[in-house]
Amino acid sequence: MKLSILIPLYNKEKYIERCFKSLLDQDLSPNEYEIIIVDDGSKDSGAAIVAEYAEKHSNIHLIKQQNQGPSVARNKCLEAAKGDYVYFLDADDYLATNILNTLIELATKHDLDVLEFNTKEKKESSELDFESLTQNPQNLSVDVMDGITYVAEYGFRNEAWRYIVKRSLLVDAGVKFIEGTLYEDAIFTASLFFKAKRMAKVDMDVHRYIVVENSIVTSKDRAHNLKFIHGMVNAIEHFHGLIKSLEPSHPYYGKVVNNLKGKQQAFVFALIIRTLKYRLLSFKELKKILSKLNTFEAYPMDPKIGGIGEGSSGRFYNMTFVPAFNNKTCLYLGMGLMKLIPSR
Repeated sequence: MKLSILIPLYNKEKYIERCFKSLLDQDLSPNEYEIIIVDDGSKDSGAAIVAEYAEKHSNIHLIKQQNQGPSVARNKCLEAAKGDYVYFLDADDYLATNILNTLIELATKHDLDVLEFNTKEKKESSELDFESLTQNPQNLSVDVMDGITYVAEYGFRNEAWRYIVKRSLLVDAGVKFIEGTLYEDAIFTASLFFKAKRMAKVDMDVHRYIVVENSIVTSKDRAHNLKFIHGMVNAIEHFHGLIKSLEPSHPYYGKVVNNLKGKQQAFVFALIIRTLKYRLLSFKELKKILSKLNTFEAYPMDPKIGGIGEGSSGRFYNMTFVPAFNNKTCLYLGMGLMKLIPSR
């Protein structure tokens, strides 16, 4: 088995058939790849749709569990996987057609632990886009490097669906998704990269990321946003641990540490923005969180490190918001003023 595609499913009946259409229209034979779906206690007909596909396609497997969250579902997918490589895909996203064989050939030819590729962001209402823009993929250049060098060269994106991963690396290194928290992708990806010996990135058009209204990312629900806050704190703590575990003798040590600290600062900045926007925390609660972030060397934020915005927007944020957020008097005053404004 060359590839296992691993999909957590929760209330995605509207999208799962589109996802399957892209996965079944590939240049691999059914005995070369499998699609494993763990239904996380869906309340809609998504699992029934998957079951119908599983009856018709021997390489589609459905596993059901009570609702325990996407990390538990992904880990259960991984436990069932048999492929040499695994790919974590979200049920509301999809792939370009006839691209999987090239990805697997590149990963196998170069004995890669991790292979990154390109994604395109699409609105939910946009037309379906199954055609890959990549011409002559067999001619793609592949520059192989260890994970730490890779982070220094490319940085890293948090989302697990940007990469195919050698399953033996995950098993041998014991890398899994942390359960019971959000921002688990960021922790998983960073932990994975620092275990990888052979990584590469190819300029190949593969993935379609669909921006779904009222998803867990775009939801205005207070409970969800509180989970985001605590997920960010958890990710910042884990990044602190990764920084401490890095080998200082690595030639790219300084650059990678700066990259990770930039990620931490991006989380801190987003945490404060969400706190203000959704009136999530009391002064006492925010003070406690900021004190904890200080022990992780992530607060106050350092404009010299970066990680907050890009280009002109980054410079604007670092000149305006960052100094205000670093000043607790200004920050608490902002919280007080926001609470006086009616929320929409």
